Amino acid sequence: MQNTIYQGIKGLEGHAQGRKQAWGAVVTIGEKDVNKGFPTNTDKFFIKKPQAVSKKIGNRMTLYRENDPEFNKYNQSQNLKLRQTIRFYLIHPVNMEEGWKSMIDAFHFQLKAYQLPKTKLHPNNAPHCTGNGEDARRWNGEEYEDIKCPNNLCQYRQGRPSPCKPFARLAFQLRWDENEPWGVLPTTFVKFETHSWYNIDKVLMPFFAGLHKQAQALKVQDYNLYALPCVLKLSKRSSGNGKLVPAVSISTDFPPGMTLQSFFLSQKQMMRQLQNYNPPQITTEQV
Repeated sequence: MQNTIYQGIKGLEGHAQGRKQAWGAVVTIGEKDVNKGFPTNTDKFFIKKPQAVSKKIGNRMTLYRENDPEFNKYNQSQNLKLRQTIRFYLIHPVNMEEGWKSMIDAFHFQLKAYQLPKTKLHPNNAPHCTGNGEDARRWNGEEYEDIKCPNNLCQYRQGRPSPCKPFARLAFQLRWDENEPWGVLPTTFVKFETHSWYNIDKVLMPFFAGLHKQAQALKVQDYNLYALPCVLKLSKRSSGNGKLVPAVSISTDFPPGMTLQSFFLSQKQMMRQLQNYNPPQITTEQV
């Protein structure tokens, strides 16, 4: 009887997509105070372990991300030039030819409520509700239900802080200036997450929409953002109540002599060469 070797498990799918990616670390703005749980050191980026752990802070349990030991030199540095700048490559061959949905592996955003009032926790600590402003999936304490999302009219969008907030995740590979002392840090695949309306609506979305418009203006069909060098910078801005809050900015980060236009045009030239390529014909005599 021949031995059968099985490969695969039914139901395990969707890998290397969306949230199911092999995160090596997580970039955060500031960190949770280990004694009180509120955000602190929000003038610096931190590089944390990808898995959050439950930790008792005060009288309650909360999820806490520990510093990644591979980045101790980064997390302990007081050099603001280093701590307020994250350089990276986008490493997904994505574009906006089909709208925001086609960007989900590199840039994902939605509405999310981790816990709704008077609702039993999900056994896997999964979010209670996720949606897009039109449709949503909500946990009722026993199972998930598909519902129409009321968007800004939803009762869980009211008040401050509201249970439902915007959520965005940016996926990228770290890169470092080889001419700086920190050039030896790992070039890990990481994610950066934010719940800020400002960071999502005024920074990240305009950035990717602008890239798409540039590609359209250059008439580059089927472009992709793979290996696009970018930089994320951390600063402060004045909020509606006059307080200073953390904010990010994002831009391309090309070396001297290269531009976004040349980045896209090189793709256009490559596509033209592939379309015009005629493979050599092999005759029987050559064989």
